[in-house]
Amino acid sequence: MTYEDDSGAPGRGAPNGQGGHGQPGPPSYPPYPQPQPHPGGGPAPAAQWPPPPPPPVPPRRGGGKVATVIAVVVLLLAGGMAVALSKHGASGSDGSGGPAAQQSGPPANALHQKWQTELPQSHVRGNLSGLPALWTTERGPVYADDNGVRAFDPETGKKLWTVKTPKGASEVCAVAPQPNSDGVGAAVYDAGGNDCAFLVVFDTETGKTLWSKNLSSGYKTVAPHVQVSEDTVVTGIGGVAAYSISNKGAKVWTLYSRGRDCGNDIVWSGAYLAYSSSCSDAKPENQLSIRDLRYGDVWKFPNEKRDVEEVLGDDPLTLVLTEQEGHDDPKRALQTYTKDGKPDKTFPLTGALKDLQFGATTTVDRDSSELLSYYDTTSGMAATDLKTGKVLWSKRQTRQVGLEDGKVIALRAPKAPAQDPTLVSLGLRNGTEESRGVLYTPKHTLQMVDSMSAGTWGDTLYVIGNPIDDPQGQGKLVLRAFDMGR
Repeated sequence: MTYEDDSGAPGRGAPNGQGGHGQPGPPSYPPYPQPQPHPGGGPAPAAQWPPPPPPPVPPRRGGGKVATVIAVVVLLLAGGMAVALSKHGASGSDGSGGPAAQQSGPPANALHQKWQTELPQSHVRGNLSGLPALWTTERGPVYADDNGVRAFDPETGKKLWTVKTPKGASEVCAVAPQPNSDGVGAAVYDAGGNDCAFLVVFDTETGKTLWSKNLSSGYKTVAPHVQVSEDTVVTGIGGVAAYSISNKGAKVWTLYSRGRDCGNDIVWSGAYLAYSSSCSDAKPENQLSIRDLRYGDVWKFPNEKRDVEEVLGDDPLTLVLTEQEGHDDPKRALQTYTKDGKPDKTFPLTGALKDLQFGATTTVDRDSSELLSYYDTTSGMAATDLKTGKVLWSKRQTRQVGLEDGKVIALRAPKAPAQDPTLVSLGLRNGTEESRGVLYTPKHTLQMVDSMSAGTWGDTLYVIGNPIDDPQGQGKLVLRAFDMGR
């Protein structure tokens, strides 16, 4: 794996197991454009390499899928994505963003709905672009779909701001899974001709654009993956590259292939980029490289034949590696790494682990070293100990929406029609369930948990989606705020 730094000189990463910034080296070749990943999640067919070599372009897979639970939780629920960050007290009454629904005959354990506000119908339904996305931040919820990126007052539901569409761009077509710890977010707009290539980096506190850059390169990008690190934005628009947040979008590095005849798999989170390659014209033929996006350290693992499939967590760094060659049923495994980049635990995804399903709800809790993921189907969830590889517990019809004081905050689907979902707390180690209250609405419009996005901040739960009495989305996209209490 080679990188071209901001001076334009190609460089190579540090030796295997050692950290360090890239040193100058001989020129290398950008990966030939691969077809965009398809919604099924599998790799697209590898393309052939024609002369002359074209500019760098996205990897076979559409980028990393990760969520870090230090202060961030990501939720993807069939129709959307939600992000829960850290703590923020929220009090308030029904606001002008929309009065709370009239509650005739709510149960005694119904959560108080603080407000609701209707939004325009969205035409995106949970895909590789990360849309739609709901982030919860200190200043209130931020929602992104093809209608734009906008924030709402946590007390009233009034719209606070909308990120300005750059000149020459149209609708939002991709978004980062979450902002960074400084509240910097990133969205990508259509640059024209269905080329999702106009990158906009903005402050989630004010909605102000910090900088924008049209990255159109002649190769149309459909659903680019984008992540915001501490001081860089890493995208797969036209090629995998990093851009400086503080230096007005100056390019920091570009990822290049190790040779002309390579199969490459590249995934990344906000903290790490993992790149597996198999090259007939490079030595070693097979190699896995991992780059720390915060500090620039690069670890290389020569002769690693497994392909990288996903980044599941950053602390500890947890990957899914797949052994494809010679296997009708690919052998998949969880692989963790130490802080200095050495392989730590390997757990084959067999037995109970075979039922783990990964997506944007997948999180790694640093303190307990637990992996939280879908289980069996995307309607269930489980906790796995990353020290032992044991599934600690699993739940059906339950979706994670946040973490709080060593417990998982989740929504449990109703057991029958005309009922409401229940907010529950689950013990991280044992899954012990405690009811927090019911998300009551008079017409039980929130019973379709699979089609909602949700996130928590402090004592407030935000839920967004099409009500069940408007299943076709005829203009009824409703954002609600509930008081979770304690």
